[in-house]
Amino acid sequence: MQTVSPPNSLRGSPSRRGRSPRTPAQGSASHSSDALLTEFSNKQSATFTSCLSIPVEGAVPIASQEEIPSPSQSGMSQQNTSNSTKRAPRKSKTHALAALQSHVSSHDSDDAVQQEPLDDFSGDGTPISVAPTLDLSSVKTSSPRTQPTRSKPRPFGLEDCPVFCPTSDEFKDPMAYIRTISEKAKKHGICKIVPPVGWKMPFVTDSEAFRFKTRLQRLNSIEASSRAKVNFLEQLYRFHKQQGNPRVSVPTINHKPLDLWLLRKEVQKLGGYEAVTKNKMWGDLGALLGYRGIPGLSTQIKNSYTRVILPYEHFCDRVRNSPILSTSPNVARDPQLKTHMNIQTATHTLTSPRERGSPPSSPLTSTSSPLSEPSDDGDYKERNGPRQDSSAAKRGSRVASQEMTPTGKSLEPNSRLSPASVSPQPDDEYKRTLELSCEICQKKNQDEKMLLCDGCDCGTFALNLQNLYTFNLMITGFHIFCLDPPLASIPKGQWFCHICLFGTGGDFGFDEGEEHSLSSFQARDLEFRRRWWTSHPPPSPSAADLNDPTVNYVGNTLISEYDVENEFWRLVQSPNETVEIEYGADVHSTTHGSAMPTLETHPLESASKDPWNLNNMPILPDSLLRYIKSDISGMTVPWTYVGMVFSTFCWHNEDHYTYSINFMHWGEAKTWYGIPGEDAEKFEAAIKSEAPDLFEAQSDLLFQLVTLMNPKRLTDAGVRVYACNQRAGEFVITFPKAYHAGFNHGFNFNEAVNFALPDWLPFGRDCVQRYREHKKLPVFSHDELLVTITQQSQSIKTALWLESSLKEMTERELAARQLARERSVCERLEEEDRPEDQYQCTVCKAFCYLSQIVCHCTSEIVCVDHMDQLCDHSPEELTLRKRFSDADLREILGKVVERAGIPSAWRAKLHKVLMESDLPQLRSLRGLLAEGERINHHLPELASLRKCVNRGNEWLDAANTFIMRKQSRKRSRRSRGRPPLHEVNNAAFDERDPGDRPDRGLDDLYALLKEVQTLGFDAPEIGILHTLAEKAEDIRRKATALLDSANSVVGRDAYKAECERLLLDASSINVHLDEMLQVEKIVSREQLIRELEDKAEDSSATLEDIRGLLSRARACSVPLENGFILTLESRQRAGDDWEERARHLLDQPHKTIEELDEFFEMDSTIPIDVTVYDRLMSARSKAKDFEKQAKAWISPDGQGPKPKVSEVMRFVARAEKDFSIPAIRDLKQTAEFALDLESRCDSILQNRYRHKEETGIFEMMRMWRSYAREHLSMFSLPTFEKLDDQLTRHQEWMEDLPWYCSQHECAHGRDILTDVEESTRAEDDLPPNDEYFTCICTTPVRPPPPGTRSDAVQCDHCFARFHGVCAANGGSCPFCDHHHWNGAIHKERSWHFCFLPTILLKAPEITRNYSDAWKQLETIVQRIDRLCTVIGSFLTYASQPGNQRVEYIPQVRHYMRKLYKIQFAVSPSRDVSYGLDLAGLHRILAGQPPAVRVKKRRKPKFTFGQDIDKNWVDSTRCICRGRTPYLLNYPTVECELCARLYHAGCVFFPIEANASGNNRFTCPLCCLRRNRPYIYSEVRVKHVDNQDPDTYVNTSAMLDTFSKDIVYTKMLPPYTQTLFVELIRFSPGQPELSSGNTPTPRSAPMPVMPRIAEPGPSTHHRHSHIHSIPIPLPTPPTPVYELARQPSANGHHVPPPPPWSTQWHSLTPTPLPPRGQVQEQSRPQSPHLNKKRKYADDSPQDNSEPRSPKQRRLPQTPVLPSASVGARTMQQALSPSLAMIVSPVDTEPSPRRAPSIPPTYVRPPSSSSVKSVKLFVGNHK
Repeated sequence: MQTVSPPNSLRGSPSRRGRSPRTPAQGSASHSSDALLTEFSNKQSATFTSCLSIPVEGAVPIASQEEIPSPSQSGMSQQNTSNSTKRAPRKSKTHALAALQSHVSSHDSDDAVQQEPLDDFSGDGTPISVAPTLDLSSVKTSSPRTQPTRSKPRPFGLEDCPVFCPTSDEFKDPMAYIRTISEKAKKHGICKIVPPVGWKMPFVTDSEAFRFKTRLQRLNSIEASSRAKVNFLEQLYRFHKQQGNPRVSVPTINHKPLDLWLLRKEVQKLGGYEAVTKNKMWGDLGALLGYRGIPGLSTQIKNSYTRVILPYEHFCDRVRNSPILSTSPNVARDPQLKTHMNIQTATHTLTSPRERGSPPSSPLTSTSSPLSEPSDDGDYKERNGPRQDSSAAKRGSRVASQEMTPTGKSLEPNSRLSPASVSPQPDDEYKRTLELSCEICQKKNQDEKMLLCDGCDCGTFALNLQNLYTFNLMITGFHIFCLDPPLASIPKGQWFCHICLFGTGGDFGFDEGEEHSLSSFQARDLEFRRRWWTSHPPPSPSAADLNDPTVNYVGNTLISEYDVENEFWRLVQSPNETVEIEYGADVHSTTHGSAMPTLETHPLESASKDPWNLNNMPILPDSLLRYIKSDISGMTVPWTYVGMVFSTFCWHNEDHYTYSINFMHWGEAKTWYGIPGEDAEKFEAAIKSEAPDLFEAQSDLLFQLVTLMNPKRLTDAGVRVYACNQRAGEFVITFPKAYHAGFNHGFNFNEAVNFALPDWLPFGRDCVQRYREHKKLPVFSHDELLVTITQQSQSIKTALWLESSLKEMTERELAARQLARERSVCERLEEEDRPEDQYQCTVCKAFCYLSQIVCHCTSEIVCVDHMDQLCDHSPEELTLRKRFSDADLREILGKVVERAGIPSAWRAKLHKVLMESDLPQLRSLRGLLAEGERINHHLPELASLRKCVNRGNEWLDAANTFIMRKQSRKRSRRSRGRPPLHEVNNAAFDERDPGDRPDRGLDDLYALLKEVQTLGFDAPEIGILHTLAEKAEDIRRKATALLDSANSVVGRDAYKAECERLLLDASSINVHLDEMLQVEKIVSREQLIRELEDKAEDSSATLEDIRGLLSRARACSVPLENGFILTLESRQRAGDDWEERARHLLDQPHKTIEELDEFFEMDSTIPIDVTVYDRLMSARSKAKDFEKQAKAWISPDGQGPKPKVSEVMRFVARAEKDFSIPAIRDLKQTAEFALDLESRCDSILQNRYRHKEETGIFEMMRMWRSYAREHLSMFSLPTFEKLDDQLTRHQEWMEDLPWYCSQHECAHGRDILTDVEESTRAEDDLPPNDEYFTCICTTPVRPPPPGTRSDAVQCDHCFARFHGVCAANGGSCPFCDHHHWNGAIHKERSWHFCFLPTILLKAPEITRNYSDAWKQLETIVQRIDRLCTVIGSFLTYASQPGNQRVEYIPQVRHYMRKLYKIQFAVSPSRDVSYGLDLAGLHRILAGQPPAVRVKKRRKPKFTFGQDIDKNWVDSTRCICRGRTPYLLNYPTVECELCARLYHAGCVFFPIEANASGNNRFTCPLCCLRRNRPYIYSEVRVKHVDNQDPDTYVNTSAMLDTFSKDIVYTKMLPPYTQTLFVELIRFSPGQPELSSGNTPTPRSAPMPVMPRIAEPGPSTHHRHSHIHSIPIPLPTPPTPVYELARQPSANGHHVPPPPPWSTQWHSLTPTPLPPRGQVQEQSRPQSPHLNKKRKYADDSPQDNSEPRSPKQRRLPQTPVLPSASVGARTMQQALSPSLAMIVSPVDTEPSPRRAPSIPPTYVRPPSSSSVKSVKLFVGNHK
């Protein structure tokens, strides 16, 4: 012990003073107790095993409050480092026993060496690696619906709680199902529900982001008796050490340590020390303690008790009886213990002590219960967010000591300051003073004799701030002479005050564990289980059955649920084995998210709306918690729980005794123990008797949720305990007030929430009262909940169960108000709700929602019962603040009582009606039934009443069949026709309507009267039926009398009259009498005989009349031999035969006119059925009308309109439906012909007809026209008429063709087309290079072989040489003589081209679609139009004087050869002749002097790799160079220039597309040498000496410039079909020089001519620049005639074959693909197929054939002088032919009428007369 000296003294310095009993310093008593373990360990060693010794990745330690520097401590942290310690853990009760047994060598234990217990889980320290997300396949997510059969009884012999397996229908409504099982399940406190098959709740938690904090649980410290024993032994040890007896030890008897705690417990049970001594029961105690046959046992036990225990008891009695020292033993608890704060949301903010005027703390603080598993903070739940707990237990004026020092550090001022009061500043800036005062005498003197407690830090200190950096510190201690008994001197070592001695163990709670992810927690659990079961295998292993859900393999050990349960309780009760595990409990779903989907997080998930979803359970319609106005975390908002093996939740019941439901998402089993709510008091009594010291230290221990008790001891105390094992996918429900506890078998994940059913209300009220008695904070206001229910639910059902609770609340509240009024308290009504903390009583912590006592001097409030504790003011100065007035409360109650009384009021009415009479009126019962059905509540009596009234209504309906007559119809429904057989044969059949007869007889009437006697009600209809029965009996007696006298009557008329009167009387009652049928028959027979006399021979009688008379005769029993009857039967047979034949004809599907005519005239005496006859005549008339119309259409008179074919076919269909008429058949056949013709004509006009016959399509159409005009003129054929018009226009168009032959009636255009195609090829626009091409024909005039005479002739003017045959045609030079071109010399084709485009546009639609002549004309116009453009451009350029050069003579002759072969005049206008203009230009050019001869230029020559190769085995010298064997025998193609063979595939030549024989092919090498593009692919040249992959030889540039050097170019990688050629050698070129070896001046332009841009790209020039991309050349404009032409939808020209002349059948033309698609199928597949062609029939080679090198070098057409630009603007924009077509001058279509059109170019000058040309024949040598 140390005394307290002044601040600067050595012994009294507070800096060396106390450690909390929970946080002893090194060398303290707690340390000594650890050290003393050694002496006791020789009997049984103690072990300590913690799961924290298993390192896991992702597990983060939770920083404690003392580890987080607060602002006020930042400047003092280094001073506190040496003195700050954590609470020393009490690892087991063995430590305390060992401490008592040990003999300490010195009085001061500060230097003792601590000996740590063994840790069984030592490892290498390497953390276990885990995945960031949890693999759900590694945990159990479902369990079998059938519960496994238990092979052995559960430990302690406990019985399982009920297990319910609802069907899918039962499972739909959770609240309804729980109500149905509640009666059985609540007797057990808990039950388990297994969902139906197919139901599954998805797990939606993000396992990667989800993190939670854990609490540490030491199993052998949780059990009540174990912890009570540890606390007692620690208090006993402290007491003896404090009394100066450090050598106290545990007594031993027969070498067995004496259990001091059990000894004291048994002594107290027997009445205490004095009673045991007096009664001499010390020997009996030995038997109770387990000692037998030991001499002097009673003396040893008594001496041990007297020496060790009795002094401590005397000290306790003195403290309790001392007015000075007697204070509450409850001490403030360590905030690090998890009984006050939820570790999931704990913030490490240190708070100053709560002043009296601070607002009340949260209802969710240190004693609340979380759902079905305990909270880590007791009952800290959030209501609208976390609320700070400030309701720490007080101990006199020293409450601030623990609050200000949450970590229990030494009492230095710099470590005891509140962070809320002092700002962080350096230590030297603080000015502080220290004052000491005695807690007993309150004096501040004699500091040297003042003791400071080492347990509670010397009591409390008071803080008085003068300014920001100056404060006074008041410390309270104890004078040694003030103690009882007083001390003579300062004790050595540690000293503890009486409060610490009594309060040891009262602060028990759970330490913080670590922060985990699901993966890290799973890894720790798996490793802990593996190590534990490896070192602690079960004594009797279970049988290996992998299908058994109760058995698991943990590592290599087979563990059953039974083994885990036994091991758990063994560890809980083990004194030597301390196991520390983690539990992630009370994880707020508001913070971490629910594991079940919600409408906010997963709106599309169906499970988010599932009523079994725990997020929905509290707010279901039948749950009362839905009326709580705010969310309560853990109660109305689910909490989640993450467990590991052996983690436990202690005994507790739910907040406010509500229901709870717990769902296991996945994982290992969880064992539950439940106690029925009826046994709750028994349970509390049992656990208090087991550990009374704990409850003395903590009266609210059961609210702390940190205590277990062995179920066996509970059952021994008469408490019913039930158990169950919850597995994945199963629910566990706890019922109101039911205590429950449990533990986990391994890693699992649960979610739980509260709910409340109406039967909970009484329990809820009891719980609120209990909370008030224990001053425990409630979670919500029970009274506010009741008021809210009345406001939001006005149903009778609600009023019934709410009435009693609301009445109790109202009476209690009015009584409290009356008590306040008796004390003259002022009143104030506030009708607005306040914050919840302003309703909480400061004293009892209850919510005073309806009224509170307030005062102006404080912000605190109290309830009426504690108004004296609010402040010092008198009651008159206090105010009663009311939420509702008294009248409002009574009104609320009255409405509820009224609604609740509606069912009872209705029952009273029902009882009154039933009691007033034995036979109540049915009308009254009906009224009560209607009133009851309007009541929106279940009335049990209503079903019986409804059954009675319904039976009465049925009786009344039956009675009304007698009372009310059916409404008589004037005429029977079957007034005509044959009656049914049952009526014909019925003796009662007559002319009366059967509906007028009564249905029920007198026996039925009597049965009805007898039945009503058993129904028990009265009605007016009963008397009416009695009267009706009497009248019916009277009529029956009279009828019997008449029938008896029928044979003896003399006057038949009088008798008949009497019968008729009786019939009239019988008709007034609605009762069937058999006697009246006989009377009726007599009257009917008399009437019938009289009628037969008049109607038997009546020829006008119909068949129906005859049958009626015979039926009446049979009904009246007229004799069959009666003459009238025989006559009627004969006539009926004739009529039946007629009717049968007629009906048979009418039933025929097709009736003829002849058959109908047979019934037109017939014998009038045969009775007929008028209806059938009318039908026959109607059918005959209809057939006649059909026949008449058909004949009128077949043979028309020409006056009326012609019918449409569709109209005729509809008419035929209607006629053939019922009749078979020859005229209709003829009309149908003719109409089918017409319909077929219309279909064919329509397919022709729509260009869908497919011509298949040998006859030409136009010949076939002319046959159709002839046939239609001859045979189908009676119909309106609009489609045929359109075709007829088109056919006529086609013939006219054909006759307009210049080459039309009227003799053969056809156009001979094939030869013309052939000549035009040969003369207009685009690749042939330039003249040949051969100097022998001088004749007008296309054959060179070569010298004859030696010795042969040539027939060639030569022109004297132009020196052109001609073949003899060619010169004979005209006798002059065609190049020079204009008579060949001006029409003087007759030609077979003497028309002008300018009229052909007009004729082309005039063609009708069928001509364009089906005429070969039109296709020929289209091709001719297109090709000649292009030729006109080329020649016109040339003439425009060459007509200028500066451009008339001799070099153009070959070009002029080339064009003239083309025109000469075509023969007809070619120009855009009939006033212009290109032939004549070319001839004039030729004379001018031929007459010029010869040009100066220049030295011929020489182009470069190339030697490629193929040039030096030898022919391959298949005679090819191909691009592949014979290096690819599989190309052998591949199809080949020959170059027309070099005659070499190439593989078609190697050069991309389309063999299939050119199968027609047009295989003109120029190889890539020839194209390179002639500077032409290769049309099938790109060609690139690579020099052998240049290996750069992107550098190629530009052969085009070298040829154009006659280069002497190799020209290279950079090119991008190829993007289309590309050939690569290797350049081996190169011969340089030579530029052009004059004859004098003088180069041509650069200023002198080369003679060039204009060229027309040809369509199609020039692939050979793509690589002129390395960064350039191919630019497509401009496409010429579409000719006008193509724009004007509208092709058909299918676009083809192949007409389908008409089958008109073969047979008549319906033909549906098959649609053909468009013409463009048809042509695509036969077109060669060239690389340029996707390019737009100018002409429709151009072949691909025509479209992309390159120009010759000469033409390529020519520039574009030069710009003409400005004077002629305007005149030729339009013509330059269009081709010559198009210019003529769009010209407004020339609009005449005939070639015989040629209007004047201005020329499109300037005519070259010529002489007025053409010189004669002399031809001679020369000898060629």
